[in-house]
Amino acid sequence: MKKSFKVLAVGLCLAMAVAGLAACGSSSSSSGSSKSSSKKSTKATTLKVACSAGDTSTWVRALKKYATDVEKDTDGAVKIEVYGSDQLTNGDQVAGIQAVIDGTTDMSFHSNIIWSGLSQKNEEFAVVSLPFLFNSTDDADKSLKQGSEGYKALNKALEDNGVVLLGVGENGFRDVSNSKREIKTPADMKGLKIRVAGSTVLMDAYKAWGADYTKANWSEVYTGLQTGTYDGQENPLPTMDSSSIQDVQKYCTEWTGSYDCLFLTINKAKWDSFDKDTQKILKDDANKAVTYQKKLNRKETKDDVAKFEKAGMKMTELTDDEAKAFKELSDPCYDAFAKRLVSAGLSKDDVTSLLDAFGAKANF
Repeated sequence: MKKSFKVLAVGLCLAMAVAGLAACGSSSSSSGSSKSSSKKSTKATTLKVACSAGDTSTWVRALKKYATDVEKDTDGAVKIEVYGSDQLTNGDQVAGIQAVIDGTTDMSFHSNIIWSGLSQKNEEFAVVSLPFLFNSTDDADKSLKQGSEGYKALNKALEDNGVVLLGVGENGFRDVSNSKREIKTPADMKGLKIRVAGSTVLMDAYKAWGADYTKANWSEVYTGLQTGTYDGQENPLPTMDSSSIQDVQKYCTEWTGSYDCLFLTINKAKWDSFDKDTQKILKDDANKAVTYQKKLNRKETKDDVAKFEKAGMKMTELTDDEAKAFKELSDPCYDAFAKRLVSAGLSKDDVTSLLDAFGAKANF
C-alpha cells in the first residue's frame, strides 16, 4: 500500500513538472506572438487626393475608381476623397502640388509639366516632354511603367521632394492647332503665334520649329484664339475638346512632338505611416487606376479626331518623314535642357543618368 502511494506521488510530481514545462513553453510562444503583432496595422484613414482636371475628366474618373478599389481591398479601413479642378487650392495647380509636398493634401494627380515649374532643379520632370522623345503611346508606356529605369528616375526625383510615386497616367501627346494653315513642315510653322504651356522645354521646341510662341493662362486662350491674339495653341486633343477649341480653330496637326504625363503621388510621411500590406494595396490599385485612365484617355483622343473633323477642322497626321524634319531641329532643346539642370545644381553624371533612363542624349 505504501509502495502504491509512493508511485502515485511520484506520478503526480511528474505530471506537475510536465505541466510547468508546458506553461513555460506557452508563455514563450505568447511572448513571440505579442512581438509579431506589434507591427503597424491599418487604422481607419481618409486620404484627400487633388488633381487639375474637372469632374468629367478621365483624371477624376480614374481617381474615383482608385478610391473604390482601395476602400474594398482594405476592408473599408482606407477611404479616399477626390477633389478635381484643384478646388483644395482655389484652382492653383502649383499650389496643388506644393500641398502634397507639405502634407496639407495627402495625394495628388498632376502633370509633369506643372511639377517641372516648381523650381529650376525640378525642371528634371520635363524630361518626359522633350521633343519627339517617344514615338508612340506604346513607347511611352514602356519607358514609364512601374519598375522601368524611367519610372525609377522619376520616383527618386519625387522622393527628393517628399512624395512617393504610385503610378504614371497620361495627359497625352500635345498636338498643335491653328486658324491659318495646315502644318506639315517647319516652314508651315513660320510666323504663327502659338500659345505654349509655361514650360521652358516646350518653348525651346517651338522656337526651334520656327513658331512665334507665347505664354498665357489656359483660361485666357479661347478668347485669345477667338479674337486672333493667338493663331494657335498646343495641347492633347481631350484638353482641346474640353474648351471647345474646335469652334475657333481650322487646322490641327497630330504628332508625337511632346508628351505630357501625370504623376499619382502620396506624401512620403503619410506613405510611411502605413504597413507593408496596405502600401502594396495602394500601389497595386494605383497601377490599375492609371492603366484605366490611359485607356479612357486614348479612347477620347480617338473619338476627338472624328469629332473635330465633323466640326470642320482639317486633321493632319504627320508621316514619319514629315516628323523627321521637326525632330532634326530638336537636338538643341536636349542640350539646353541638360545645361539648365547642371546650372541648377545637378551633377553632369546625374543629368546623364536621367537622360539615359529614357534613351536620350545631350551635348553639354
